[in-house]
Amino acid sequence: MSDEVEVIFEKFKNLIIQKQYYKAHEFLEEVWHPMRKSLHPDRDIIRGFINAAVSLELKKRGRNNYLKVWKTYQKHKTKIKNNHIYEELVIFLDNYLYKELKK
Repeated sequence: MSDEVEVIFEKFKNLIIQKQYYKAHEFLEEVWHPMRKSLHPDRDIIRGFINAAVSLELKKRGRNNYLKVWKTYQKHKTKIKNNHIYEELVIFLDNYLYKELKK
């Protein structure tokens, strides 16, 4: 599963870098959708990453409510425990938004 997760999040990260936030959101929703009603341990974390992409898309469209959605991502990211792939993605997203806010 680790290799599969790494590939999934590398694609997600590349879509974010390309500023294709909506596609990044849709891509991860396909991963999340089958587990949304389960007790899968990654369910909420993935939902948080989806919220991060939505937040970036809202900011790109000039909508001020992106920060509210970003706070939802921040709530979900606290559930990450001992997973270097997720931890690296959190660092990337946090740094990415910080750079976007400075523009």
